[in-house]
Amino acid sequence: MPATCREHLSNTLNFKPEKPNSYMPTKRNMFSMDYKNKLMDAVLWVKRLPRKTLETLRRLPRLIIEELFGIGKEFLEMIKNFYRLRTTPGKRISLLLSLILFLVCIKLYYNTSVERHAENSQDKLVPTGEQLWKGFRRTIFEVNIKEEYDANGETVKNDLPKTFREARKLDKQAFADGKFGNKREAWKNGSTSEYLRHGESLLWQDTKASGKRILIAMVFIFAGIYAGLFMGAFPYAEKVLYRFVLFFDKIPALAVLPILFIVFGLGETSKIALIVIGVAPTIILDTYLKVKEVHDEQLVKGMTLGASQSEIVFRIIFPQIIPKVLDTVRLNFKAVILFLIAGEALAAEAGIGYRIFVVRRYMDMATIFPYVVWISLLAFIVDMGFRAWISKQYQWLNKQ
Repeated sequence: MPATCREHLSNTLNFKPEKPNSYMPTKRNMFSMDYKNKLMDAVLWVKRLPRKTLETLRRLPRLIIEELFGIGKEFLEMIKNFYRLRTTPGKRISLLLSLILFLVCIKLYYNTSVERHAENSQDKLVPTGEQLWKGFRRTIFEVNIKEEYDANGETVKNDLPKTFREARKLDKQAFADGKFGNKREAWKNGSTSEYLRHGESLLWQDTKASGKRILIAMVFIFAGIYAGLFMGAFPYAEKVLYRFVLFFDKIPALAVLPILFIVFGLGETSKIALIVIGVAPTIILDTYLKVKEVHDEQLVKGMTLGASQSEIVFRIIFPQIIPKVLDTVRLNFKAVILFLIAGEALAAEAGIGYRIFVVRRYMDMATIFPYVVWISLLAFIVDMGFRAWISKQYQWLNKQ
């Protein structure tokens, strides 16, 4: 045997693997190291913050000039491509264009308010900005103290302050007199905490009452989606439900409001039923039509691959129609608000619609405007939530 072969064979037989490293990183150690790295990064970021702030302030004039130049460039592109069908506006000009109509409405309101108050300083129909702010502050910060009753049914008197400002004034005076060791203790155990604990602001109280009714009604409305799904998928269910739902959809919901009050009373059930009767039939019929739009070829392919009836309904039809149905629910949320206000205006003890119609008797526009803005803002947030959910969960929808 040649020497090279004997040497190679000897090395192979005498091979000993290296001992593994005695330190093996565990999951706990890795988590600890990761946590320390993140902590160090946070400390370094805090240390660099003053320098970054100074650099940002130095670059601020340049950034402003660049933004103005970008707005001018996008404005010229808008003039050039305004009547072009397939064009994409820039981010800066899109933001400015979306604010134009809001600013025009605010300006028109301001001019109208100034003119009316110049003629009559006691005018209540178009309150000034100061009056609107007072209305906001009154509805948000002034608390309705909950009345307590004794065993005989008589009201228990309390020495609580009447307004939030009065409660804060008492706490400041007590802190100045040395009754509290620090401001945190004064806030925790003072008159303000007691004042807020025994009552709720009008806006929060009414929002909570209206929100509860909307949430319960929305549960039934979403259940209507499944009714429309079965009605569109199964012919026998269609024969049973279609004409009945179509008939109910043509009944004006406000026309049956007196009947609802007679049948269900003046409590919560009648208001929730009004919302459901007014909105659910439309959602059911829209879901039914969306199911009918699904091509039969897809159902045949599912059957060919051995899918059961329920799998075809919930794994082929339902995923295709649900984003479009959610869009319908989103667009009908305004109708939900409308029927809610109608029900609360006639019989309620709390609610946004109830409060608007109560203060209407006194022409208190400084309170009505904040409530209208608040309920519009809530509806806008719900609409944004629906759109964000649809765009995130169903990204394929806009690619079709």
